[in-house]
Order: sequence, then C-alpha cells, then structure tokens
Amino acid sequence: MKSEFDICIIGAGMAGATITAYLAPKGIKIALIDHSFKEKKRIVGELLQPGAVLSLEQMGLGHLLDGFDAQPVEGYALLQGEEKTTIPYPHHYKGMGLHNGRFLQQIRASALHNESVKQIHGKALQLLENERNEIVGVSYRESLTSEIKSIYAPLTITSDGFFSNFRDHLSNNEKTVTSYFIGLILKDCEMPFPKHGHVFLSGPTPFICYPISNNEVRLLIDFPGKQLPRKQLLQQHLDANVTPYIPECMRNSYEQALQEGGFKVMPNHYMAAKPIIRKGAVMLGDALNMRHPLTGGGLTAVFSDIQILSTHLLAMPDFNKTDLIHEKIEAYYRDRQKANANVNILANALYGVMSNSLLKTAVFKYLQCGGTNAQESIAMLAGLNRNHYTLMKQFCFLTVFGARNLVRHNISNLPKAIKLLSDAFIIIKPLIRNEISLVAFFYHYLAKIKSLAGFGYGANIQEP
Repeated sequence: MKSEFDICIIGAGMAGATITAYLAPKGIKIALIDHSFKEKKRIVGELLQPGAVLSLEQMGLGHLLDGFDAQPVEGYALLQGEEKTTIPYPHHYKGMGLHNGRFLQQIRASALHNESVKQIHGKALQLLENERNEIVGVSYRESLTSEIKSIYAPLTITSDGFFSNFRDHLSNNEKTVTSYFIGLILKDCEMPFPKHGHVFLSGPTPFICYPISNNEVRLLIDFPGKQLPRKQLLQQHLDANVTPYIPECMRNSYEQALQEGGFKVMPNHYMAAKPIIRKGAVMLGDALNMRHPLTGGGLTAVFSDIQILSTHLLAMPDFNKTDLIHEKIEAYYRDRQKANANVNILANALYGVMSNSLLKTAVFKYLQCGGTNAQESIAMLAGLNRNHYTLMKQFCFLTVFGARNLVRHNISNLPKAIKLLSDAFIIIKPLIRNEISLVAFFYHYLAKIKSLAGFGYGANIQEP
C-alpha cells in the first residue's frame, strides 16, 4: 500500500480539474482519474458570478477564462410584462458567460501540464480501506485494458459530480429534484440588455438567458415537477408558458432554435451538505452539495470550496501526517458551510419565489426601487456578500415590503398579504434549517420583524 501520490482525485470535472490546476504547481503529487477527458456538453455551469471570477483570480487561475470567447456579464435585467429593470453588479466586478465544456478543457489542460500530475483514464470502482477503516486510496478499471488497478494516497478527494458513486460512503445527503431545465442556444440573438443575465417573470414559470459567446445566448427554461418531461409535454410547455413572453428582439433567434431542435433537458437538484467525516477522504463539488442553478451560484460554491480546502491543505508541512489531514478536513467542512450557506439558500429560495405569483411581483417591485436594498441583494447573488445577517435582513425586508404594498393598495388584499408572508416562511424555513443555525435565524428574524413593525424600513426605498 505504498503511496505514490499525495492526493488521489476522483473526477476531472470542474471541481477536480480546478483543484488539481491550483495545487499541482505547488509540488503536490496528484493522481487525477476520470473515465473520459473529452469535452463535455452541459447546459449549466455557463455563468460565473463575480464571486466565482474573484475566486479564480485569487487562486492565480484567472487567465483560464481567456482564449475561448467567454463574455463579460455586468449585471441582471428583470422583465415582467412591459416593465423592465436592471441591477448592475457592484462597481468593478463582472461575471462571465461561457461554454462550460470549453472552459473545463482549458482547466484540464492547465492541470495536466504539471509534471506532478498523473492522468489516469479509468472508472473509479471502490474506496480502499486499511485495517483501521481509514481510506487509503481507490481501485479503478483502466479504460484501455479493462484491468482493475489501485491507487494509494494519504488523501482521496471524491469530486465525481451529482451522480457520485461514493456519496453513500461519505455523506448522509438527501438529493431531491426540484424541477428540470430545458436548454437552448439562440444564435445571433439581440438581448434587451447586452452583457446582462436576464430573468423573465411574465409567464407562470421563470426562464433566464445570458451570453455564452459573441454570437450565442443560452436560454434556460424551467419545467416544474419531478418527472422528466416527455417531448409532447415539453412542446406544450414552450407554446403556453414561454413563446408568448419572448421579447420581440429575441423572437427570430428563438424560433430558429425551436426549428433546429436539439433541446437538452437536465434535472435541477437540491442537496444540502451532510458529510460523514472519514479519515483519508473528503468530498468536493456537486458530489457533496447542490443547489438550483437559477442564480448561477454553482461555480461560486465550487471555487470557494476549492479555495478553502486548498488553504487548509497547503498549511500542512507534508502529507505524511494523516491525523493532521483529518483535522484539516474537519476544518474545511466547517468553514465551507459558513461560506456557501447564502449561495445555497438564495438559489433555492429564489426558485421558490419565482414560482409564486405574489412573491415574484414583490421581488420585482422591491428590486425596481433600487437603493441599498437592491445593491445588497445583487451583491449576495453575485457571491460577493456571504453575510448571513444580510441575507436574513433582506428576506425580511422583501416579505414585509410585498405584504405592505398589497394592503396599501387595497385593504381587501389582507388575506393575500398574509398568504405572501406564510409562503415566504414556508420557502425559507427548510433551507435555513439545512444551511445555518435555525436558532440564529429566528433570533434575527423576530428581531427584525419587531423593528419593522412600523414599516420604517422603507426610508431608503423610493416608489418606482
């Protein structure tokens, strides 16, 4: 069981390839195993929020965004009926829209360029354990020969995506399908607001778009429910809930994409991180934690995890001290939960909000007001503000704002206002419970409700 490597990484997807590209130049010996290193075709992971771009730059990997036509994204546009509003990202920060597969190939090339990395084509089969039930490596089936071989290392990182084969051994996660995304590429498409991500709220189900090259726009359409849509249902959904709400400037590109077909459909998962901490192994990326892709927060969380885990690993003198590795893994799981709670809560909460007509209108009106509240909200969406108190404060402000607007326009809307508050609580409660301390949330929530009892929170909100 001699260890040839410091780390064995299972999965050369976005998480596995990126941490390899970051750690390998520092002399860490890595075995990177995947059944295929060919370019992947995905319909998500194509929007990097500014927080994700910042993480790459801080790791010295910002140059990997160059050379394949990635597009700058400067903020968000919200469209509801004839009304439109834009919210820029905080000053000097930008996101990036890109082809996920092209980006991944750049990262892989950077990782494999290092002499300290061994590329292994194979399918990981089983985590290997010693007599003390510590994980010491992995067995795999080599792609070329079908021969079963083993790799030994003091640390094994499982980053094999949302269909991970090792989740049952390293976590108590419960994975649920929240909805499906239908993906289309619109060619030569003129968006209402160039260099912006767009959220369309007019229809009964949300859909979004953003640029991924200089002549392509990714359109993602939500299909609610937990069952994969059949082709006939998919077409009916588009005809009833999407086509009537496509802006005129996008219509030709949209209709051309429909004629060409080539829809891609993927499930949207939510899975809170509930790791089982075992000596010798750690989980990274979608294998550990997933959220709805509506907010584009997936890569924000992945790159943040890589930064946190790498910081702990690089603080070690070497990889011979297995007890110290274990301490670093525990610290990583603790720190990453704090760092990514806002990203996870916001993604699934916003999906719930956008699928609720009362809350959807409240969000649009709230952000349309601009000011500090809109700026704090977009900073959280961008992955730049990860303060839990800010998240709870803005959620309280939003719900009270929406309820107050309903009652102010007509007192007979009081039942609707109560329903809005109730629906908001039902959406946020399980997410808060999964991601951060429920006691802390209720403490802040009740304190804010008390302070907002006179609706004095609106001092920095101007009616549109």
